[in-house]
Amino acid sequence: MHNNLIYLTDGRGKVDATELSDIRWAQLVANNRDSTRRRLVKCAWCWDEDRVTHWMKTYSRNNGARVISHQPGESADHPYLALESDEHKAYCDRVERVGVAEGFHARREDRADDGRTRSDVLLIGARHVSYEMQHSPFKQGYGATERTRRSLAAKRDAVAWHTDSPSIADGARIAMLRSNPARRPQIENPRYQLRILGGFRKVRVWDCTASEGFRCPEGLRAGCGTTHVESEPSGITLDDFIRQAPAGLVLPVRPLDRLGFWTTIQDHQTWMDHFGEPSRPRGTVVQSRRQSQQPADGHSRRSAAKDHAPVLPRQRTNRPSTAQAAKSCEAGSAACGEPARLYPGGWLCETHRPQRLSP
Repeated sequence: MHNNLIYLTDGRGKVDATELSDIRWAQLVANNRDSTRRRLVKCAWCWDEDRVTHWMKTYSRNNGARVISHQPGESADHPYLALESDEHKAYCDRVERVGVAEGFHARREDRADDGRTRSDVLLIGARHVSYEMQHSPFKQGYGATERTRRSLAAKRDAVAWHTDSPSIADGARIAMLRSNPARRPQIENPRYQLRILGGFRKVRVWDCTASEGFRCPEGLRAGCGTTHVESEPSGITLDDFIRQAPAGLVLPVRPLDRLGFWTTIQDHQTWMDHFGEPSRPRGTVVQSRRQSQQPADGHSRRSAAKDHAPVLPRQRTNRPSTAQAAKSCEAGSAACGEPARLYPGGWLCETHRPQRLSP
């Protein structure tokens, strides 16, 4: 629905028309039949943005779809926008406060020059980063992917989506940061650390050989000999993310991909070196497993890291096994050094091996 945010002058204040029950919507349509005289429904977009009052028409189409429209000759329709909750406002307040304290310029509800998108908070430093807090599910036709494309087309360098809802993170089709749910007093408390548990990752690169000590993804004990590039869950606080993103110290990887994530500038360069360049030296093979196949899948999904400590990869110890450690005789104060076999008394050669006692 367009123009979904409205002010009702009967005392209900600002509401989202899509959240009204069928009965309340029918009552609203009946009471607002002569909209310009009744003056019951006012456009919240026009009032919040420009302090201009436009009285809205309300009706339903034959298919039951709700319509809230401007009078003829007034401004065009506005895109869907969810009504801000107390927590949503508290998150945006925190982003603005931390960003300004760090020396960045912050703009609330900043509309792009093309008028097609606006940011909850636009942080301006070395990079223009649009911070978007998502508390409600994305709406059909105006989802995260479309809004991210519009923001990038409007000269934003990056869009930092953030949610504290696991269900929203699970359904996201873009790179999204996720933290644990928090209430307004916690969000407003500057000493309360809001930890990003999903959507922030580190990049890991290794040559798959036995000497590296990692398990080969292909299950080969001696390694497959190729170079593997993967990402694994890592952590950062929301405040640190706010301090670093406009400075270009953290950057998004695949921002329009549901497997996208944010990472440090060093790891971003590593990722781009392997996947962002049109050509690579001959003989170099790079394999990247999709994160959804990894045991410790992260991103913004529920299986993300539970704290800031990076999840260490499963490693194979470099210490040789008992069967491989000693292969020479250990007898005497100075080791004999002859080829040996393992006996209960240690590695011994034929000369020093235990002698069986005759009966």
